[in-house]
Amino acid sequence: MITFGIGVFAFFVAFLVVHTGLLVAAEIELHRYAVRTKAIGLRERVRSPLVPAVSILVPAYNEGLSIADSVRSLLALDYPRTEIVVINDGSADDTIERLTKEFGLRRITRPTPPYLPHMPVRGIYAPASDLRLLVVDKENGGKADSLNAGINFASHPLFCAVDGDSMLEQDALVKTALPFVEDPIRTVASGGLIRIANGCRIETGRVAEARLPAERLPMFQVIEYARAFFAARTGWSAIGGLLIISGAFGIFRTDMVIAAGGYRTGIVGEDMELVLRLHRVCRLRGKPYRIVYVPDPVCWTEAPASAKVLRRQRSRWHRGLIEALYLHRRMMGNPRYGVVGLVALPSMLLFEALGPLIELAGYGVSLAALVAGVIAPLGFVLFLAVAILYGQFLTLGAIALEDATFNRYPAWGDLRRLLGYAFAESFGFRQMMHLWRLEGFWQLIRKSEWGAMERRGFSGSSPGQSGSSH
Repeated sequence: MITFGIGVFAFFVAFLVVHTGLLVAAEIELHRYAVRTKAIGLRERVRSPLVPAVSILVPAYNEGLSIADSVRSLLALDYPRTEIVVINDGSADDTIERLTKEFGLRRITRPTPPYLPHMPVRGIYAPASDLRLLVVDKENGGKADSLNAGINFASHPLFCAVDGDSMLEQDALVKTALPFVEDPIRTVASGGLIRIANGCRIETGRVAEARLPAERLPMFQVIEYARAFFAARTGWSAIGGLLIISGAFGIFRTDMVIAAGGYRTGIVGEDMELVLRLHRVCRLRGKPYRIVYVPDPVCWTEAPASAKVLRRQRSRWHRGLIEALYLHRRMMGNPRYGVVGLVALPSMLLFEALGPLIELAGYGVSLAALVAGVIAPLGFVLFLAVAILYGQFLTLGAIALEDATFNRYPAWGDLRRLLGYAFAESFGFRQMMHLWRLEGFWQLIRKSEWGAMERRGFSGSSPGQSGSSH
């Protein structure tokens, strides 16, 4: 029991060491990014005729509540050459009808390209006007299958994968495409910042005013997103170890994704699995490459507001993480894959995949040791303090980075709420997340379905269901 306690303590120490390093790397990268974008004249650079065109892929399953707003926001993006490809994945609601009504769609004839396999296409729709919009109506096959269909119909050298319930800020695509402009030969993929739209004022498919959520669960998720994006992903990107580009918002080279075989179907972590496969393919080919995270672009998405839906989401995410790590287990600890194999993947396995189990087991064993008289009450209290403070450190560091750079919530009241929820997160919410994430192990064994994601819609409509196949 004492040996186990020492091991758990060592886990916390290792977490602090690794994530302190990531915080430092993130701070340096954020400073470099701010200086670089100010010096180069971002808008002038991206409006160059050499800027690659982007196909924006929007997989949609039962997204009738928000799909029209999402498409309108995408059509208004500040980028010289884009097309929007909406892939309707056999929706059971009025997704197609709403798109047809809003954008004047008509059915057209177009053969299905053969690059990547996917479920059969039922119809192709385009507006009678010159609007840069294409709608692919296909049989249900899941998000990965929908993205493969979208890649087939995409006509541009880059594609941007966006969730149907998400909204991009007007210059988000410009900023995320910057790595492809600065280094077009090596850049394979780039991802941007995801923020939670709950509580924000939405007008005509865009966030008119950024506000913190009024509800508790979305507020806790704001804290989680800040920690994940401002600290972890920025730091990993800075050292070449980025493993995840969010499925809600990322840009990829179309030819590289096709060469890698497209998105893998039959799993729930298709976004992470694709990034790992791109790392592997580029390394095996000896191709110099970059997979980067850009900390400034903003994609707004609706976060689960009920415990039931959040529980399903987190267990799915953890199942997807485990699947992706298992599928690419031969990269783990392999020096052939550099930072990815030697540092990033082992850290992901230890701190993310196994972390919930280790932390919860630590609580249980420590309590048992206290009851059995193996450790003194002071030792038990010190263990709990370390277990709580190790997460507080990273969270507060991420909030500090956000506040010192982009500061989307400038009011003192907002900062007080963020700090308050950052502190409260360690007393129940994080432990609950760990329990729900551990359900992902059981789901993986049972091969459970994803379950429905209830949406309220950005306009505040009554809840619906979406994403049961994704």
